[in-house]
Amino acid sequence: MTTSDSSLPRTLSDVIVDYLTLLGVDYVFGVPGGHIGGLFDALHRSAQRGGPRAILARHESGAAFMAAGYARESGKLGVCCGTTNPGTTNLITGVAAADEDQDRVLVLSGQTVLPKFGRGSFQESSPDVLDTTAMLGLCTSYNSLVTHPQQLEPKLLTALLTALRPPFGAAHLSIPADIYRTAWAAPIAYPHFPQLLQAPHALLDTIAAERLLQLVLETRRAGKQCVIFVGHNCQGASEAIMALAERLDAKLISTHAGKNWLNACHPRYAGVFGFAGHASARAALEDPQTGLIIAAGTRMGQWGTSSWDAALFNEKMVHIHSHPYYFQRTLEAQLHVHGEIKAVFEHLLAGLQQVELPLPAAAVPTAVAKGEFPPHISVNSAPDIEAQTPMHPQILMQRMMRDLPDNTRLVVDAGNCMAWTIHYFFNRQPGCCQYSMETASMAWGVGAAVGFAFANRAVPVACLVGDGAWLMSSQEMSVAVAEKLPMIYLVLNDSGYNMINQNQIQKSSLKIDFPIPPTDFALIAQGLGGYGQVIRNAADWDALDIGEILRRNAPTLLDVRIDQAAFAPLEMA
Repeated sequence: MTTSDSSLPRTLSDVIVDYLTLLGVDYVFGVPGGHIGGLFDALHRSAQRGGPRAILARHESGAAFMAAGYARESGKLGVCCGTTNPGTTNLITGVAAADEDQDRVLVLSGQTVLPKFGRGSFQESSPDVLDTTAMLGLCTSYNSLVTHPQQLEPKLLTALLTALRPPFGAAHLSIPADIYRTAWAAPIAYPHFPQLLQAPHALLDTIAAERLLQLVLETRRAGKQCVIFVGHNCQGASEAIMALAERLDAKLISTHAGKNWLNACHPRYAGVFGFAGHASARAALEDPQTGLIIAAGTRMGQWGTSSWDAALFNEKMVHIHSHPYYFQRTLEAQLHVHGEIKAVFEHLLAGLQQVELPLPAAAVPTAVAKGEFPPHISVNSAPDIEAQTPMHPQILMQRMMRDLPDNTRLVVDAGNCMAWTIHYFFNRQPGCCQYSMETASMAWGVGAAVGFAFANRAVPVACLVGDGAWLMSSQEMSVAVAEKLPMIYLVLNDSGYNMINQNQIQKSSLKIDFPIPPTDFALIAQGLGGYGQVIRNAADWDALDIGEILRRNAPTLLDVRIDQAAFAPLEMA
């Protein structure tokens, strides 16, 4: 665009961008199209002023995944957009994942011009033809069609409040092309809006929290132990959780996603309970000395509860969550505590300061060498695989723990790579191992990792992804190329949809294979403008210079040839 900023009329699209600027948003991830051209014009003007700018994704689902990753790492609002009809329908999987994961995401879609609703306009998606607003309504926490210019600001702020206040989630606005371009000279009507978001939201049911305190005291005075079960929604509560575990001499276990909020090498941590978990976590629950199970921030779904196992679902359990919706899943619990996880744990800590309890000796973190498994967690063994070609995934996990910096954001895609990392990868810093497990959408990690890299260029970002998922969304690597992001993609290449293959072997008498033709993903990465290298065994990995890779102003793909016969730990623990 060569037209000067001053000669362009201000539009409602500029109003949208002004609110994003107020919130500190840096990027809008999307794919342009005629029906959202006004928004991209406004973002172009904004970028010239140093404000939010458009990032061109290669597919709308990738844009939604990027927005979710950006939101997780930055703590800000993630924003994605797509044009009308196919642009909007392409967003759906990424938007559904963001909403289910409670990521702070605003979705802006295009819509047919208002006067032409129902007339079969090009790519029409009005309620009269292909109702994309209704489609997005099924997978968002807020959803609305803007049908008048005066509606834009109130509906936009409602969407922002929904996305940015607990329990968080995706909020969608469908905006017709003519409204995006409507001239709008007035300044924004609600410049104080960010102050509404700064108000404290330390939600706490003090009556239930006080009852929990009494249960804790009764348990300890009876000589019994507490187990703290950490779930996905414990973000921001890591320090309070660890402080309570120390004060009560309690063991810690987690769901797969809850592991992210702990130092997984800490001696109080007994591992993951549920899908691909550890026998030591189950043993902590089933220990006769366990008198109270404090389940915090877990949504109590199938994978995180070992299919609603009685080891967890019994009268010892107390369920804490910031959203009462999830209490309907724990009718076996003796108590429900509605509140923000950090606020509940801080209430318990404050209450314990007022009573006399034996003070346990602080657990000193075990000196676990980088690349080694914590000795206090039961890990499945696979002997004599160090020199194996193709590489055994367990060896890859150990090499990643050894050689990636401790603050690396490891973004794990859906598939066998989830199971390998849940069981064999132990992060040393909270917040460094990220999953999207509610929808478990393949290719989520490919785009989300880009969002993480945009949000924080001061930390390394790595994405672990299977070959099948990579083929679904490999084009998003070129966004990292364009933006010179020094990321690492680790593709587990076993020439097949091996999680499906393993499930077929275990559960069906039919021998059906789901192969992928032998593919050189390193060459694909080079063709996209990045770096690529094939890793066939541990020796190939050991020859890498990870520091040099992370100093490149471009993404690197490591095509890791793994043993197809190595079964991932898919069982429940």
